[in-house]
Amino acid sequence: MIERRVRYFEQPGKRNTAQTIEAVRAYLAECGEAAALVIASISGETAVKVKDAMKGLQIPLVCVTGAPSWQNLPEYHLPLIPLERRAELEEAGVVVVDCVPSSLSDTIEFSYARYGFRSPTWLFVEALLAMGGYGLKTAVECVLVATDGGFIPPFKDVVSVAGTDKGADTAIVVRSTFSSTVFSSDPKKRLVLKELLAVPREKIFYSTVGPGAGEWQIEEARKQVGSGEANGRP
Repeated sequence: MIERRVRYFEQPGKRNTAQTIEAVRAYLAECGEAAALVIASISGETAVKVKDAMKGLQIPLVCVTGAPSWQNLPEYHLPLIPLERRAELEEAGVVVVDCVPSSLSDTIEFSYARYGFRSPTWLFVEALLAMGGYGLKTAVECVLVATDGGFIPPFKDVVSVAGTDKGADTAIVVRSTFSSTVFSSDPKKRLVLKELLAVPREKIFYSTVGPGAGEWQIEEARKQVGSGEANGRP
């Protein structure tokens, strides 16, 4: 039996970044059993914080940001990570992944969403959102992106950090795998959530499906369970 401390945050969001990173460092310092540390970071800001906090620990760091298809989204401007910040990350040995599309959103089936089609992949995404919120969904997504692109080895335990909107509020230990083997008939190749290190208790959901990387755009209202808040889309 393994006993480990898990951080459960009352609310999701950026306010939990420091404690989420602390949870990851505590896990790695205690057991050190991870082939890589994957960080979801659009601007690179969270990746820099993780990089600074992991000094002294021998673990590969991989920052997953947006793919080239994100240039179709009006709220983002390429490059997503400022050049100076990217240079800081790469000089510290952090691998920046910005060239691999996500199998959870940057797909042909998602381009059909503009006609009202809901793909099987979206059911998988909805299940992740229901269980752990946007942090869990993004943490899993970035592991798939990094594995699909060959930036981390497949079928190994890795730590993944992500968040809701900005910052970080979720950290997990998960078996890496390719998108094509998430539901493999070989149990050793399937996606497996091994441990929760940090996760928000409350979740944020959206009234409609969010836009993918294509031309399909839908305005959303953000709603937090139990609060009725509506604050726009992530």
